[in-house]
Amino acid sequence: MEFISVEQIEGWDSVYRRTLMNAVAGPRSLFLMGTSHPNGTPNLGLFFNLVHVGANPPLLGILFRPLTVPRHSYSNLIRNNECTLNLVSESMVPQAHQSSASFAEEISEFDAVGLKPEFHGGYLSPTVAESPLQLGLRPIEEHTIQANATILVVLKLEWMRLNKEFVSAEGFLRLEQMQAAVSNGLDGYAGLARSQRFAYAKVGAPLRKKDL
Repeated sequence: MEFISVEQIEGWDSVYRRTLMNAVAGPRSLFLMGTSHPNGTPNLGLFFNLVHVGANPPLLGILFRPLTVPRHSYSNLIRNNECTLNLVSESMVPQAHQSSASFAEEISEFDAVGLKPEFHGGYLSPTVAESPLQLGLRPIEEHTIQANATILVVLKLEWMRLNKEFVSAEGFLRLEQMQAAVSNGLDGYAGLARSQRFAYAKVGAPLRKKDL
């Protein structure tokens, strides 16, 4: 293995550095954020940086890049105080990737890439009809990361839509049965291999597998 210093990394070509550094965190869940412009135009944004914040209350965190250029999803989220997050399945990957193009604010990414908007829970923000897991959320906190001006928004879950067959009796989400896609860096995508589950780890106790 080769040792690479941060000085070498900072000296790399910017495209090469960006591509590699976006991949070192490994595969990440892939979601489309649904919002609406004040004129009613449905908007989609592709995100692969969703993180679990807590279960009681149910909280998720999502990162936005610095606001050095217009960020339609962020602007709509703050103006409307709501959004949806829609899990991307393997069959949705081409449309999801294309939605990341810099469309004009008056253009609906749903129309541009061929996905269908639906509305639930009294929200102005659309869900993606093709998504197997749809979440309705409201922002409750915002934190600017001083190191690079990235913005972390904490979202509180208000509702979800999914088929109960994808959830075990104890709440395990069967993502592989949903054919959930994951991202590998900026432009790589993959499906999920079969999951493994284990009982709660205890010192001195034998490792025991659990059913999915």
